[in-house]
Amino acid sequence: MTRITPLIICGGNGTRLWPLSRKHSPKQFQRIGGADSLTFFQSAVQRHRAAIFANPVIVTGRIHEGTVRKQLQELQVNARIICEPMGRNTGPAVLAAAEMMLAEDQDTVFVVVPADHVIEGDLAGSIGACLPAAQAGQIVTFGIEPRFAESGFGYIVDGGPLEGFDPVRRVDRFVEKPPVPAAEALINAGGAYWASGISMFAATTIRDEYRKYDPKTADLIAQSVIDAKTEEGALHLASASFGMAASLPTESAVFEQTDRIALAPLDVTWDDVGSWKAMYGISRPDADGNVLQGDVITLGSHNTMVRADSRLVSVVGLSDIIVIDTPDALLVARMDQTQDVKAIVDELKKTKRSETERHQEAKPAMVPMVDQKTVSALAQSDNYQVGAAEIKVGRAMTLESGDARQALVVRGRVHASGPEWQKTVGEGGRIYTDPKGDITITNLSDEPAELLFVTLASPDFQPKSLGRVVNG
Repeated sequence: MTRITPLIICGGNGTRLWPLSRKHSPKQFQRIGGADSLTFFQSAVQRHRAAIFANPVIVTGRIHEGTVRKQLQELQVNARIICEPMGRNTGPAVLAAAEMMLAEDQDTVFVVVPADHVIEGDLAGSIGACLPAAQAGQIVTFGIEPRFAESGFGYIVDGGPLEGFDPVRRVDRFVEKPPVPAAEALINAGGAYWASGISMFAATTIRDEYRKYDPKTADLIAQSVIDAKTEEGALHLASASFGMAASLPTESAVFEQTDRIALAPLDVTWDDVGSWKAMYGISRPDADGNVLQGDVITLGSHNTMVRADSRLVSVVGLSDIIVIDTPDALLVARMDQTQDVKAIVDELKKTKRSETERHQEAKPAMVPMVDQKTVSALAQSDNYQVGAAEIKVGRAMTLESGDARQALVVRGRVHASGPEWQKTVGEGGRIYTDPKGDITITNLSDEPAELLFVTLASPDFQPKSLGRVVNG
């Protein structure tokens, strides 16, 4: 039996969930609830671990490769990773995955899954029922029955039964983000569904349709896969050809043009969580309607969401308010105006504020790195040697007994484990070698960790002997 390959697209910045979501740590990699909850990306992976699914393919940007690896490792999931040199929307990402998988298996069938949605219900059963249609060459796009008139979603209008492929339907037309009155008219007329962003098709089908409607992009993406480099199991697409591909979503590049398009209604609870109000809506409130995450105290407050990431936050007498507190930025907004957070981010970008790019903990590099896989010499004399190393997200470094006398963490947060001890060390913290055995230093940050290594009075110093980076 053909197993369906989840294709999870990890693009986008999620600016409407600022200050939690930022360019270097976007929405999909943030935890949905408290500190112990899964991230949006991890939840997407978990939803597709049933028997009908193969190991997933993940498409992400190069700057997020380490985060993807770390979060997959937490789930103990094996996946194929494709790294884009730059964002070109979902069309080129899907096409690159198709080219890669078709080189190995001509029968590959994808279900394309956004990495940042919240879905509850029997998604696997609905997808499995559509497999025959996908194998027959149909491009199945999944629709959600509207709960209200939403101008921020696209709509798919039912065109009637598709003979031989129950429960798949024909598509009458697509309606892209209509104003509220038009959305209400669509819903009242019946047969209109929210476009969920989930689709399903054979890899050969999407490649053939791309060759028909945009042959130039199809050729460019094929070349980017041919010229790609494999680094630590991840496929890094060639930037020259990939960068010239048309930056379009699959919907406009293929779905809205092809006669192979079909609709499958989904009976699930779905939310794209496009605002803090939506985040509040998917959370479980207390008896006062409050959603409290972190160290929070409330008094006389109702229907309010407070998220505290690094300190105590107290609120008194608030109603219908969002409070998001991070170490370097605080957001306070009325519940019904959280869609306007994007405008705040736009203003910050105009003044080139770093708060749009990264969180405070992710400080810029303090030392130049010569090589990411070995400790690199920075300075030495007759009395000391100084080296530096970078540990990628989700990876570890071995500090051998008798190597550098101490390691200083200059960026990030790491966990050190010796023969009979272990500890977690933040920026400014030190790790000393142990004569009893090797020490494993694991990066716990969402960005590369950097360490300085110091050895005193060691004339036999060799940069590569200070330590080695190993798979985490």
